[in-house]
Amino acid sequence: MKLFLTSSPGGNACINGKWVGAPFDHSNHFLKYVRKACREETECLVISSDPENTAMNDEVRGFMEEAFAHSGMQVKRVEVCDKRNMEAADRLCCYGIVILAGGHVPTQNAFFQQIGLRERIRRYDGAVIGISAGTMNCAEIVYAQPEEPGEAVNPYYRRYMQGLGLTHVNVLPHFQNVWGGRLDGLRILEDISLPDSRVRPFYGLPDGSWLYRENGHTVLYGEAWLLEAGKCIKICENGEFREVEDER
Repeated sequence: MKLFLTSSPGGNACINGKWVGAPFDHSNHFLKYVRKACREETECLVISSDPENTAMNDEVRGFMEEAFAHSGMQVKRVEVCDKRNMEAADRLCCYGIVILAGGHVPTQNAFFQQIGLRERIRRYDGAVIGISAGTMNCAEIVYAQPEEPGEAVNPYYRRYMQGLGLTHVNVLPHFQNVWGGRLDGLRILEDISLPDSRVRPFYGLPDGSWLYRENGHTVLYGEAWLLEAGKCIKICENGEFREVEDER
């Protein structure tokens, strides 16, 4: 398996207030590596973050179709796995690319469990691209940082759950939005992220940065921070790369 863990891979852009399809992100050579990893004339399966939100899922499929076309990649068909098409998870080997969509981490995690994705995807040997929540749910133990109103102060909200087990790395995507952000009256970085890093370390990835795992090695590309033991340290810059520990 060739595993891409992204905050955002690009694929759409907001122009005059409207979201439209766009190429995948060139930052830190992401598009170059995706092109190299994906077979030509292949098919793609997008596994939803919310199986009930069919309108959103169809929009994501449209963006992915345009992203492949704008990026010069020969993908014959993009299919969505949601409540209308859960049996697609039984046919993972038929797709050269599997995209784990972004969205709400616990909602997506529950859907992955419903379709038995943890066991199915371990036998998959194509390219997997995680996007935001999809990236977070790739971990063996998922860290689901609160993001919706009420979650940060809800004593019953589960911040840790079993994931797909494709990596031991935990990621905080869209890290550019963390600085100065607040949720439920709490500072996201100082009052949520840093205290939680005493339980498990994780990497803060802004959009445009990504990790790649293949053959037991995980490499970080682009700007990133390590949050560990209550501290936040910048460990990589744009244009740089470094191998990271992926065992616990």
